[in-house]
Amino acid sequence: MTPLKKTSVRGLTLGTTGALVAGLIAATATPAGAAPVDVPPAKTVSGELAGPIGMEDDAAGNIYVASQNNDSVVVHRKNASGPSAPLRRISGAATGLNGPRDVALDANGFLYVSQIDGTVSVFAPNADGNVAPVKTFGTGAGPAWGVDVAGGEIYVRKSDRYNVYAPSATGATAPTERSVTGLGTGQSLAVSGSKVWVPNGTQLRAYSRSADGAGATPIQSVTNALPNTEINGLDTDAAGRVHVATFSPATVRVFAPNADGAEAPLKVLGGPASGLSLATGLTVLGNGSFAVAHFFQAKYSVFPDLFRKPVTRPGKVRALKVRGKAVSKNRKISWRAPASNGGARITAYRVIVRKGGKVLVKRTVSGSRRSLVVKRAKLRRGVDAVYVQARNAQGYGPVVKKNFRVRK
Repeated sequence: MTPLKKTSVRGLTLGTTGALVAGLIAATATPAGAAPVDVPPAKTVSGELAGPIGMEDDAAGNIYVASQNNDSVVVHRKNASGPSAPLRRISGAATGLNGPRDVALDANGFLYVSQIDGTVSVFAPNADGNVAPVKTFGTGAGPAWGVDVAGGEIYVRKSDRYNVYAPSATGATAPTERSVTGLGTGQSLAVSGSKVWVPNGTQLRAYSRSADGAGATPIQSVTNALPNTEINGLDTDAAGRVHVATFSPATVRVFAPNADGAEAPLKVLGGPASGLSLATGLTVLGNGSFAVAHFFQAKYSVFPDLFRKPVTRPGKVRALKVRGKAVSKNRKISWRAPASNGGARITAYRVIVRKGGKVLVKRTVSGSRRSLVVKRAKLRRGVDAVYVQARNAQGYGPVVKKNFRVRK
């Protein structure tokens, strides 16, 4: 048996006890053209995990993990960190779980679990404890390595193929709607838009969702996608980029949505700072960050979005004005938000009114405000000046100045 979630495996396998059955393949260098990244995870999470592989997150950000070695699906809260107690845990004789390999959620919250015994079990939304599945169906001889659900259809990765089932699939060997056969080594898959991404030995292929049969032609085939190692995690982000976790060397390789042929990955995460070790499952989370499971370390790590632009200070506020006549009892200072927020929410504006070196008014207002009323009594006769700047998580941006006249 082999370890993994949405990914393929080459050259090594893991038994249900987590024992390494085949030798590790020698590490390979970062492909030419790739941008190497070695950053620490934002956090690591453990707690009731044993041989974690496939992963998925729900709309609330909770993370579901197929825990192969204790026949469980463990659900951690979005904000879980460290040895956190799970939100829920599906486990026990009634569940029928037997070496769960991968997990997927459909649009209604039903949980699909693919297993080493070749079955797929479906659990009700928010299932918890020693509960029976809504149904279980067989996928034929050999393990059901990976599972994904899209458009109501159920996609299951087998060792040399992937099968597509109707939502009504049932029976000891459920009938398939379609089956793309003749694939090389692989143990995962991910459906993204109109494509089905699957490993094919050391290749990464994309098929049309309507593809069928042994003669199906991939629409993309990345020939240098992987080292000679096991692929244990596969998922796509909101931009369609494909994230691939490899077992040894432990890396996360990210390919462009249209990657084909000998194209190198856009990024390769790995190295001592990352702490990646025998990476298995991978899921891209709602904010672009991604989680990677570590099979033997019984945990998963969450990494920041590798494509997020660094946060900088915001730009200048725009259209700064002081309304009202020189003799008005109140003057209204107004402005527009900066053209650039620096990549982070504007949290506040600082407004200072001066007369020469004398500070007349100093106020900090909420980031949702765009104006401030100042009484004439606070001002000095002649030419005063107002200074406004925006603030985000990185600090204050540049100051914008506007002179105005006061008469008393």
